[in-house]
Amino acid sequence: AWLGRWRRHRRGAAPLDRDPPRGEEAAGGEEEPLLRGIFQIGKRSCDVVLSARQLRWSPIQPESRGGDSNMNLPYKEELVEMKDIFSVKLKRRRFVGQKKGGVLLGITVFVCLKKENKLKDSAINFNNLSEDHCHSWFNCLKEILNGFPNRPKSLKVFVNPNSHKREATYVYYEQVAPLFKLADIKTDVTGKLLFEHDLILFLN
Repeated sequence: AWLGRWRRHRRGAAPLDRDPPRGEEAAGGEEEPLLRGIFQIGKRSCDVVLSARQLRWSPIQPESRGGDSNMNLPYKEELVEMKDIFSVKLKRRRFVGQKKGGVLLGITVFVCLKKENKLKDSAINFNNLSEDHCHSWFNCLKEILNGFPNRPKSLKVFVNPNSHKREATYVYYEQVAPLFKLADIKTDVTGKLLFEHDLILFLN
């Protein structure tokens, strides 16, 4: 039962074994999961499944007094496409001034979605106190993200200092640069456009 698995994870038991390699498909054409485990998302314990294309989760159904899962409770599976995830980080609790180490709390996935012709970023926290469990998921997620061929590793960034009411530089360093850092993209920032082919990102 899922409740039994959840209790074992809460006691620090080893994470669930990794499923068959990426690219295999189950009967019916569905993609085989790479990893499956339990995380706390918000205030609920969830069954989380990772495949090469999607990260899905749904609340774990509580057991009734008779030992059977209460199937009458409504639940909704949620998911994000891996192509919409631009970064994944280990989530840690640190003291003021502490830059390294700290108590591992889980994994944070950073997502960017297009809404009304604008890109909106958000973070989803997958909480689990097991070091082995979180590192296994973190490494697998990073492997998938690094496998996207068209994602840049570095960018030449031109910021027009006179645009956006002369606030373009401030906007870039406050809102844009942190996203590049999260995505592990190295940037070379300039306020002067020397050649047309130098223009990679224009903030106006």
